[in-house]
Amino acid sequence: MGWEMCLRDRMAGVAAVAVAAAVALGAVAFDARRDLAARNTELAAVLAAPDAVTVRRPVTSGGTGTVVISRARGRMVFASSDLPELPAGRTYELWFMGPDGPRPAGLLGGSAEETTTSVLLTARPGDGHVALTVEPAGGSDSPTTPPLLLAALPEA
Repeated sequence: MGWEMCLRDRMAGVAAVAVAAAVALGAVAFDARRDLAARNTELAAVLAAPDAVTVRRPVTSGGTGTVVISRARGRMVFASSDLPELPAGRTYELWFMGPDGPRPAGLLGGSAEETTTSVLLTARPGDGHVALTVEPAGGSDSPTTPPLLLAALPEA
């Protein structure tokens, strides 16, 4: 009788842990969906902005980069397609080029799954160009390679 009670208590503990884990995973999944929905809403707002301007440029190593910028919203979407996959330890990095020099804008990654993507960026009034370079994984404080793409950003 004692071992049955011990086993029952253990099973109740295991069940409680399983329920807690399921609740935690559900909360994480809900947050991820909410974050994705918010990102998609912001992307759509930039793309539909009355002042949105689209600039498409070829990437010298292959593929294309497309910039859609809304100066009124202070936001920009950069979409890449068909960029070549990079070797391990390398990543694509975006830069805003302004009067104070290059400023990191975001990482695209370098794997096959990450070379066709869209990123939402915050543009400053003085940012005149966006550039794309290949950098060490994790990015750099300043560009270490020549730009593969350099696109002028239209003013308001």
